[in-house]
Amino acid sequence: MGSLVVFGILWIVGSLLGEWGATAWIDSAPNGTGPYFGTASNLGLVGVHAFDFLIWVAVPIFVFVVLMILFAMFKFRARRDENVTNAPSQVRNNKAFVGTWIVISILLNLLIWLHPNASGLEQVFAAQLPANNPKPVVIDVTARQWEWIFSYPQYHITQSLNASGQDTLYMPVNRPVKFVLRSYDPFHSYAHQVDVIHGFWIPAFGVKYDVIPGETRILYLTATKLMSTETNPMARVQCSEVCGPGHPYMEANLHVVTGSQFAAWAKAQAARG
Repeated sequence: MGSLVVFGILWIVGSLLGEWGATAWIDSAPNGTGPYFGTASNLGLVGVHAFDFLIWVAVPIFVFVVLMILFAMFKFRARRDENVTNAPSQVRNNKAFVGTWIVISILLNLLIWLHPNASGLEQVFAAQLPANNPKPVVIDVTARQWEWIFSYPQYHITQSLNASGQDTLYMPVNRPVKFVLRSYDPFHSYAHQVDVIHGFWIPAFGVKYDVIPGETRILYLTATKLMSTETNPMARVQCSEVCGPGHPYMEANLHVVTGSQFAAWAKAQAARG
C-alpha cells in the first residue's frame, strides 16, 4: 500500500508540472497557438484548440506510463547482495488492474472521439453553412498552371493585382469570406476545363482545400488577425498539390486588412479596371 501512495503522489506532482509546462509552451506562442505559427482563422483555431486539448489529456497519461517504468525499475530492482540465480517466478496477474486499465483506455478513446474529434467536425461543418456567414465578401479563386487569380464580383474587380502586376489576395479581418474555387485556364478558351488539381492552402489559416477541374467548390472562412506576407511568410496562398514543374512557385501574397482599408483598396482596384 505504501508503494501505491508514493506512486500516486509522484504521479499527481509530475502531472501538475507537466500540465504547467504544456500550458506555458502553448501560451508562449503567438496568440496562444502552441506549435502552430500564428494561426489566424476561425477554421484553423478549431484545430489549435483540438491539439491543445489532446496535449492536456496526454500529459498525465505520459507521466503515468514513464513513471511506472522508472518506479518499477527502482522499486523492484535486484540488490547487489541478492542471489537471483534461483529466484522464484515473479510474474503476477492482477485482474483488477488489467480490467481498470482496459476500462479507462476505452473511456479515453470515447472521450477523444467525442471531443475534440466529433465536436471539432461539427464546428467546421457549421462554419460552412451560408446562414452562419452573413454578408460575406465573395472572392472567385481560379487556379491555373502556375498562377492564382483572384476576382471580386461584388466590387467589379476582374483580377486583383499589386503595383508590380502580381496576383494578390486581400481580405477584411473578422468578416466572412466566400471563396469560389475553380481550376482551369481562363486565358485560353479552348482549354476552359483543362488543368490539373491544385491545392488552395494558406498556412496561417490552417486550411487546405483541393481545387478540381470541372468542379466549383465553396469555402467559407473568416480571418481573425491582421497580417500580410511581408510580415509573416505563413500568410500566403500556396499550392499544396504537385501540379507540374512550376508548382513550388505557385503562390500569391496575402493581405488581411481592416474593413476601411479593404474598402479603399477595392475602390482603387476597381478604378484601375
